[in-house]
Amino acid sequence: MIEQPLVSVVLGTYNGETFLKEQLDSVLAQTYPNIELIAIDDGSIDGTVRMLNEYAARDPRIKVYVNDKNLGFIRNFEKGCTLSTGHWISVCDQDDYWFPEKIEKMVRAIGSQPMVYCDSYLCGADLQPLGQKISDIVHYQAFDDCRQLCVFSRMYGHATLITRALFDKASPFIPEMPHDGWLAFHATLYGGVAYLPEALVKYRQHAANVYGVVGGKSKKRDRLHRAERKKREIRRIRIRMNAFYQAVPGDMISQKRLLGALVRSYRNFSPLNDIRRVGLFLANYKLLLVVKRYPDWRKILFCFKMLVKIK
Repeated sequence: MIEQPLVSVVLGTYNGETFLKEQLDSVLAQTYPNIELIAIDDGSIDGTVRMLNEYAARDPRIKVYVNDKNLGFIRNFEKGCTLSTGHWISVCDQDDYWFPEKIEKMVRAIGSQPMVYCDSYLCGADLQPLGQKISDIVHYQAFDDCRQLCVFSRMYGHATLITRALFDKASPFIPEMPHDGWLAFHATLYGGVAYLPEALVKYRQHAANVYGVVGGKSKKRDRLHRAERKKREIRRIRIRMNAFYQAVPGDMISQKRLLGALVRSYRNFSPLNDIRRVGLFLANYKLLLVVKRYPDWRKILFCFKMLVKIK
């Protein structure tokens, strides 16, 4: 029997003991036979580390690491991926539930592409279904053009499988955006993103989520005053767009041209730049707004919002 390539499941934890057991059990019950579980804790003060160590004592596939200081969830996942050794990497949240065949089906679906993602069921804190999948809310499909993911990205890390080579190309992550969107953008530069139209995760929605579903805002940012929050968001978007522009290879001429034009239009809110930004969105809305489940007329209306905001 030929051994199948190793899949590294990278589990980031922080004060996650409430829901962690169900997630660990679901990962360890995967039908794919060759996995390692890299659990990296970001300074929990509850029973998370104790639970991880108890599981690791019973299962040699688990390796537990504890950070000396809190890195934040983006840097924590990046460190976990660096410590992994698999041919493929599957990022794992601490509070969801994976169906037993998740990894096996995603390995079959990824083909020669650097990333694949699947659908997810939305569930409450008790993992009871809420009657929706993420694909009911946003437009899910395969992606092969970075312009499709430079404004909105709705691929969630728990539902993705990537190659080690993609992680190496996308490192280091930038702190101005979630790692899953950063990886997805880079995947479009090096072969594209495959889509498996099957829900293989129960995506738990609860009060302690760092990010909720479909663009939910960070709970920490929600506590900031509105003006300060807007100022920070504008700064993050400008940094993100410039990082995207720098990442696009020079031979992708049309992609590089649009990203450069967006970078220039985001520099300030002068009337001329506002008009330029609207024009760019109108001319490219089928690419820039592809993940939105809107009819064309609503996408066109959305473009005019760029007179007063940036995305």
